[in-house]
Amino acid sequence: MILTEDKTYTMSLELEDGKNDSGLTNNSIELAFTNKELLHAMLTCSMPIQRLTFPYMEKRRMEVLQKLFMIESALEAEGDRLKKSKSIAYLDSSEKSLISYYMGMFFTKLISGRLFDVEYLSNLNMIRKEDGSGYIDFFNSEWRPEMIGYNFSTDRWSVWEAKGGSNKREQALKKGADQLSHIGLVNGAVPDPSAVCMTYYDHSYLCAVVREPQKKDGEPLKFSHEEFFRSYYRTVCELFQDRGAGLYFHNGNAEISLTVPYFPQENREPEERCIRVGMPGVLLQYLMNEDYKAVEDLFRNNKEFSCPADSYMGTDGIYIR
Repeated sequence: MILTEDKTYTMSLELEDGKNDSGLTNNSIELAFTNKELLHAMLTCSMPIQRLTFPYMEKRRMEVLQKLFMIESALEAEGDRLKKSKSIAYLDSSEKSLISYYMGMFFTKLISGRLFDVEYLSNLNMIRKEDGSGYIDFFNSEWRPEMIGYNFSTDRWSVWEAKGGSNKREQALKKGADQLSHIGLVNGAVPDPSAVCMTYYDHSYLCAVVREPQKKDGEPLKFSHEEFFRSYYRTVCELFQDRGAGLYFHNGNAEISLTVPYFPQENREPEERCIRVGMPGVLLQYLMNEDYKAVEDLFRNNKEFSCPADSYMGTDGIYIR
């Protein structure tokens, strides 16, 4: 697939509710989304391994290239459906698992926003402790949930575990439910929802399932709003700070232009294309000043922002065109 082509895709999605003792109840829907929505989810979904290195020239542009390469290599389009690409069949199973892991996170970001109004979703291990002394080390990495979500309009926290694989695996869904059960409260409130989101293939077509398991008593998790928003916007901030990104301003917005190659199979010089990423200038100013209280107030006051007509703007103020 070519994710920079303007197109609308659909995927089958199962919603499984197991929050009571009556067993799982299922609801199947067809989820439609545009290429720009998926680009937005991809760009704003951080890759935890990047925490290992300090910012360096073009670090975040290279991260965008890696993410884009993963999606376009793993998937191919058939009409408005996405299928498993035959081009990665030769990869070792561990290499496929790595791609599936990140695919699961990208689509969890998209699905949680579209269906559960989760405006922000950040990796748990990207959030610093409340006193700023280091990152949250809440669980053994194998048994902690993946992501923390937040909804401004309801002041609601949510907990998410992202899974990805070749098929729908009950064992993986149950493990995800066990991971979710380790968190009982987020900043003093019961997470809503607390869900496992798995992407998988059915007859080679990309599908997803979201399961909300029965809640169990877990441990409390606490962090500041400031550190949560810092973790969410960190990737985009560093992308805007990169001198090679070509920052410019127009109509009250700040925008960067990322030149990225196509990824041809043949041995030839790759052609280039452009992804433009923008946000309101006032938001960028607050982010660069690390004034996350002002960022929070900006969105809590429901300020309306404009963006170019050919753009998709997320509820986080970041747009793609």
